[in-house]
Amino acid sequence: MGDMVLNHLVTVSIIQGLWLILTVYWLVLAFNNKKSVYRQSWLARMGYVLPLILASMIISRWSLGKIPLLPLSSIGRVIGILLCAGGIAFAIWARTILGTNWSGIATVKENHALICRGPYAVVRHPIYTGLLLAYIGTALALWPTAGSLTLLAAFLLAGWIKSRQEEKLMERQFPDTYPAYRKKVRGGIIPHY
Repeated sequence: MGDMVLNHLVTVSIIQGLWLILTVYWLVLAFNNKKSVYRQSWLARMGYVLPLILASMIISRWSLGKIPLLPLSSIGRVIGILLCAGGIAFAIWARTILGTNWSGIATVKENHALICRGPYAVVRHPIYTGLLLAYIGTALALWPTAGSLTLLAAFLLAGWIKSRQEEKLMERQFPDTYPAYRKKVRGGIIPHY
């Protein structure tokens, strides 16, 4: 029993450390972005925030976080930690390559550039890909429950909605180059899909 608690505590510490690295990195880079010339409306943002709010309400209302889908195991924890670390590394790589064009909402920046290299040569929205992998790893390592699966579905829906909003914006901003990029890099969040 003591070994199981220690393993869980170590796993929690590792997962929290990984997410902390991502958070600090994001905060440091957030202060050096280009000026926005267009920002999406508050109503458009609600399109991808609402699924997350609803999923959280459903999970708490029906106690879905208490319904296990998989038993917690050492192998699940290790796989979860590796997925979380890989996802966070991929998201950091994507954020680094995106540079000063980044924004937390769908935005067009001054002298906005279409980024097609690095992880953007694999998927069009690699930050979402990385965050999704990190979330799956976190859920697998710490709490593979019906609640985590519900939240995963909400993350997928929110990411899909936000990526569609960004795609429309990029098509308007880069009418000559974005369609070719989209045709070349077929995967939005998941490679080839």
